[in-house]
Amino acid sequence: MLKKALFIMFLSLTSITLLAQQIKTISGVVTDATTGEALIGVTIMEPGTSNGTSTDLDGNYTLDVKGDKVSFSYVGYKPQVITVLNSGTVNVKLASDSELDEVIVVGYTAQKKREVLGALTNVKSEELVQLPVSNTAEALQGRVSGVQVTTASGAPGAGASVRVRGAGSINSSNDPLYIIDGIPATNGLNSVIPTDIENISVLKDASAAAIYGSRANNGVVLITTKKGKKGKAKVSYNGQFGAQVHGHLTPMANTGEYINIYNAAAKNDGRELLEGNWLRDDFADVNHLKEIFQTGLMTIHDVSVSGANDKFNYLASGSYYNQEGIIKNSKFEKFTGSTNLNYQANKWLKIGLSANAGKSTTDLVPSSGDGYGNSEGGSVVRYAYMRNPAIPTYDQNGKLVDKPSEYFGNAIYDSFFGDGYNPIGVAKMADRKRDETTLLSKVNVEIQLPYNTVWNTNFGIDYSKSEVKAYNHTWGTNDRINNPSSQSRDNSESLGWTLNSVFSNNQTFNESHRLTTMIGTEAIRYNGTNKNFGSSINGDTRYSADWASSLLSFFGKVDYNYNYKYYLSALIREDGSSRFAKGNRWGTFYAISAGWDVNEEEFFKPLTPVVNLLKLRAGWGAVGNQDVSLYAYSDKYMPYYNYPFGGGDPSTGYAQTQLGNTDLKWETSNQLNLGLDMAFLKGEYGFSVDYYHKVTKDMLIKAPLPPSIGNAAPYWVNSGKVLNEGVDVELYIRKQYKNAGFSASLNWGYLKNEVLKLDAPIQAGRVDNGIYAKLIEEGHSLGSYYLYEMDGIFQNEAEIVKSAYQGSNVQPGDVKYKDLNGDGVIDEKDRKHMGTSIPKQTLGLNLQGNLNNWDLSVFFQGAFGHDVYNQISHETEGFYRGFNVSKDYYDNYWRGEGTSNTHPRASWSAKSNNVMVSSRFLEDASYLRLKNVQLGYTFALKSKLISNLRVYGSATNLLTFTKYSGLDPEMTVSANSASEGDKANGIDWGTYPVAKTFTLGVNLTF
Repeated sequence: MLKKALFIMFLSLTSITLLAQQIKTISGVVTDATTGEALIGVTIMEPGTSNGTSTDLDGNYTLDVKGDKVSFSYVGYKPQVITVLNSGTVNVKLASDSELDEVIVVGYTAQKKREVLGALTNVKSEELVQLPVSNTAEALQGRVSGVQVTTASGAPGAGASVRVRGAGSINSSNDPLYIIDGIPATNGLNSVIPTDIENISVLKDASAAAIYGSRANNGVVLITTKKGKKGKAKVSYNGQFGAQVHGHLTPMANTGEYINIYNAAAKNDGRELLEGNWLRDDFADVNHLKEIFQTGLMTIHDVSVSGANDKFNYLASGSYYNQEGIIKNSKFEKFTGSTNLNYQANKWLKIGLSANAGKSTTDLVPSSGDGYGNSEGGSVVRYAYMRNPAIPTYDQNGKLVDKPSEYFGNAIYDSFFGDGYNPIGVAKMADRKRDETTLLSKVNVEIQLPYNTVWNTNFGIDYSKSEVKAYNHTWGTNDRINNPSSQSRDNSESLGWTLNSVFSNNQTFNESHRLTTMIGTEAIRYNGTNKNFGSSINGDTRYSADWASSLLSFFGKVDYNYNYKYYLSALIREDGSSRFAKGNRWGTFYAISAGWDVNEEEFFKPLTPVVNLLKLRAGWGAVGNQDVSLYAYSDKYMPYYNYPFGGGDPSTGYAQTQLGNTDLKWETSNQLNLGLDMAFLKGEYGFSVDYYHKVTKDMLIKAPLPPSIGNAAPYWVNSGKVLNEGVDVELYIRKQYKNAGFSASLNWGYLKNEVLKLDAPIQAGRVDNGIYAKLIEEGHSLGSYYLYEMDGIFQNEAEIVKSAYQGSNVQPGDVKYKDLNGDGVIDEKDRKHMGTSIPKQTLGLNLQGNLNNWDLSVFFQGAFGHDVYNQISHETEGFYRGFNVSKDYYDNYWRGEGTSNTHPRASWSAKSNNVMVSSRFLEDASYLRLKNVQLGYTFALKSKLISNLRVYGSATNLLTFTKYSGLDPEMTVSANSASEGDKANGIDWGTYPVAKTFTLGVNLTF
């Protein structure tokens, strides 16, 4: 017994001794590394545990720890991890990581944020990877004030439209310039893996963007990719597995409801009723709109290997993206690989090499056509709206049903149920694939010269190839399909190179005067070819064209600050472009700016504990736009017809297809920006406000030519002036506690767009053959609609007699329009401007929080003050050709005096009056969207193999709050033949809608 007691005592003493060895008590004070000021509320944690504390009012702390690592973190400071071997005093100095000291790429060079005078927003990588997107431009949506990002289509692999502070061009592109690691990228953000991005800087005004001269009119998006960080090799994996479903679907009438409203129309028009023997037991009841959709699965796999030592850093990554569309027969698959290598050869020489290559395949369905059987076969969504519910998709043998007469065996059913295309048939029988290959690579040499001078040279390659192959199968009845089976192939290929060389110098005089100078030159050259081939059993067509464009530039910049208190900056760039004729190829672009850090003044020092930053900024400059058709200054001729002369072999004739304009010059934008930046309580709270005034003049516009010219298309001229004026606001809150943290950021933008000068009005926004819903003219927005104003429904004959004349066929139940000019006749003179397709306000709200190992983010995005012309309603509510109608129209159409003042009677004969381009079809498209919700958990691991493991669930596009009745208020950027640039946006032809996405993901680091 004594031996056992002694043994137990020995074990107890040993355990106490070991425990005492494991637990260490440390204490000390945490101070600001620069000022020596004690920091209050610094979070001190033992990594991987919930053990922690925080500093008191004097910066003191005490903590018992078991491990050998302790982390110190505080808002606005760089975190530190300290190795603790024994108990004792550990005093820590934290270096500022304030946004003031954050280094940001601003164009050929980098600056500390405190030195930036222009309007610039920096988006970090952790904000970009929250959404499962194939194109990083979508992840920018709602992240930057004054920047409108619109998903052009919900189709797999579709891109996004990015507009920085509005649209200033009518016919030219309004896309920003994309620069990836110093090299322009024609494929924009699609050229890089989202997880490879370190940050994105959006340059919004001339003082920030004018260094890019003729390409900066629409803003500049600078992408900086990640590099390997010092330490042992790190392997990271990000996997996402998800499903996508459709959102809101417009309720449509069922078969019984359709028969009722058909018979109501037939009675009104004296047509044969759908009753008696015409009613059949094999009438279907299909929701064709719902039937075209499916649940689409998606997977994303991103893998990277990175590391660095004193001489060399590296990062190599690969990505696989696979997405099934929510519309049947649509799919997207993409492989991307990248590498980034940097070698410090010696103290004065650094060499870098990077490359990013991608290959994608898209299975396309006709989803953005105008429905008239264009090259994409029309719009599946539009046909689904129109298709009558009584017609089945397949017959008893599994064959696709085309016309009603084909299935029901009598031609009268074509008039009963219309002849709308089978949407599933269109999706399946139009076999279209798009293959794309991209390569963006760069070699960089940086040489440190005497007197703080750096010589940086980049040479980059930008290659892209696209091939669209289409095979349109013959199906259905022969008299319905005018064209037999056909195939086509469209190829485009371009290769560009960029060479820029920049000298920069930094000097400090008398410890107060800081001067930074930069001079550089850049040469850019692109060559490309377009080849088109199409054939059918009736013949074939072939077309090919080669092209080239060049840009040569010289630029310089000077930045000065006195004691980080007063700032001045000036820059100039001279561009020469091959897109213009000799004599007009060179343009000069410039900017000046100034800033004042009020908080650096002595009189302000008493307020600095509360107000950490008060900075005033002002900038003015001129930037350009050279986005005009290649060789627009030259006349063009093409082979047209074969003409027989004297009975011999036909001779080919040539027709003029373009009238050149040798007087073309740059489109120029003069921009003013006034800004205010403030931060409070050591950077926990802050905001920025910018006012801008942007006038684009000498716009590059296609002017129509008189018929006497012949076959020449509209030619390019410099004409017109557009104003974009607005306010950008960004606010943030960042709070850090012992085991928790919270941050909120809000950005809001207001935009006023107005055409100040235009030689002649321009029609836009086609809603039918020869009918347009928009008119661009002086005094109105580029997106302004031009419509008749609906004034209710005629309830009786007396109202018709008292009202302006609308035509001899008008009857009670028809739409009444306002006689705006009071001449007693409703005609073109009674149309007026109303609404706009350009949002007046944009909003983004990002909320993030963490508690112990849990993290949660909630992101809202919205646009307000704009409208959409619902062309689908224009078509279906016109009661046209037996197409189906919406449930809203069925429930509310006029059935007699006093029954409705919003929806007209059912009638074919009244179509010309009731579907005039009017306010009846103009809908408020403002929306607020719960863009993303993500909940994650990070495991506290003790594994030597796995350093980080986080799992998360995410929902994207979860909720949308809007009054718009269509599929999606955002889906208004139509890519069909009815549009031409931004001026035709806002006409909803039934574009592929955005999907709701639910994903499970894992982040793993070895």
